[in-house]
Amino acid sequence: MKYRILGRTQLNVSEIGFGSWGISGNSYGATSDSESLKALSFALDQGVNFIDTADIYGFGKSEELVGTALKGKRGQVVLATKGGWDFTQGAVRSNYDPSYIKEAIHSSLKRLNTDYIDVYQLHNPPDSLLENFEALLSQLLLAQKEGKIRFIGVSIFVPWQGEAWVNTGVMDTVQCIYNLVDQRVGENFLSFAEEKKIGVIAREPLECGMLTGKYTKEVEFPKNDHRRRWSKEKIELILKKVEVLKTRYEKLKTEPIPFSLGFVLRQKPVSVVIPGAKTSEQVAMNLLASENNPVSIEIFKELQELYETNDIFKQGFFEKKK
Repeated sequence: MKYRILGRTQLNVSEIGFGSWGISGNSYGATSDSESLKALSFALDQGVNFIDTADIYGFGKSEELVGTALKGKRGQVVLATKGGWDFTQGAVRSNYDPSYIKEAIHSSLKRLNTDYIDVYQLHNPPDSLLENFEALLSQLLLAQKEGKIRFIGVSIFVPWQGEAWVNTGVMDTVQCIYNLVDQRVGENFLSFAEEKKIGVIAREPLECGMLTGKYTKEVEFPKNDHRRRWSKEKIELILKKVEVLKTRYEKLKTEPIPFSLGFVLRQKPVSVVIPGAKTSEQVAMNLLASENNPVSIEIFKELQELYETNDIFKQGFFEKKK
């Protein structure tokens, strides 16, 4: 396993982390808790030392599984979680009230079976929070002073949000979407983050599994899979993009997963990439990208150029205006 520095935190993290949304059981289909724990244990044994989760994943279940896996191993791991989605009062809602975040941090610590969180991230916060951030910031800084959290981060949807949050001056990390079919943060934000010494956590590196090569347009996702809400048109458009990329990894005689993750890892400002995994076999496949990255610098540049010049890659994005 290779390691990188997580921005100004100076934390040394495995370049491939463990994304824990999939093991929650209510977002990527059915899971087995025993298999999830085996996957986490295998990842740790292979040198993975960065785990990303969130309280909303499985309404606490993902954090509980991570906490179980980390018994006796907490000191080996850089642990990141997220908060801001309130599932404690019925319907899920965005909630960044300082009193709620205080309680959310306390609950996450309990589920994670730890007395500190290395990186506590705001989970896709509304843009309006940028204009009224002082009260929440005070609560986060208090939690930091008390030793409950070490560093503060944010998870975002679109690139301009990353720059806006970095400009608050308090964000140590930014978690953002970056993959072969969505390279928008690579246009300006990643270089901006590197200049500001911000740790970049690349999420959805496999485009929610669509870059694994296992899906066709006839796919029907189960009820406990968030992709079930995707339109048929969205699925077909993503698969058209994947088909364009398929000729590239087939030419290299490599698998689509290490090819996709290898592309993300070639981006120097990325500190850690967090593909999900529900089994040890999936972890092993993810790790191939670090063991022997099939994407050379030359191929990386070709894939960037392909994205920039092929109009299909400009279609279908979720946009939020400034």
